[in-house]
Amino acid sequence: MNSILARFTPASLVRLARLLALLTTIVMMIGYAGNLLTIETAGMGAFGLSVLLLLAVPDQRASELLGAVAIWMTTAEFMSAAETGYFNHWRWAVAVATLALVTVPLKVQYLRLLARTVPDAPIGDLDRRAWSAGSLPHSAAALATLRGESHDEAAERQVSGTTQMA
Repeated sequence: MNSILARFTPASLVRLARLLALLTTIVMMIGYAGNLLTIETAGMGAFGLSVLLLLAVPDQRASELLGAVAIWMTTAEFMSAAETGYFNHWRWAVAVATLALVTVPLKVQYLRLLARTVPDAPIGDLDRRAWSAGSLPHSAAALATLRGESHDEAAERQVSGTTQMA
């Protein structure tokens, strides 16, 4: 293909998304500081910033990124209210609702993945990268690591039926 898009690599798209996310953030900061953002432009800015951040930081969890954007937008709205004396409830609500609309397809995609990979497992039993203080049972691999066993020793223990759950 001779298309310009065909020449991009994922790393170059990440770098481009980082640059565009920074520019979008600066434009939105100026818009909030000068009270130039309308309800529509705040929603479009929230959508653009959230999509660009999801592309710009592929190793970060999407929920955490979108939560950070929601916190930033709330802070920006309060700073705008401190400057102008008026808190624009609808502008803030539209921006946060836009972030929720970005979140929904991500969660649907995750549930589709679960339906393909572990269709019969209850969702409550799945390890969802949540840190806990012992409320989730350890996996066999985690127990083997805690015992200082190698992968082969853990497999032998599991085959012989002597795996103990913590």
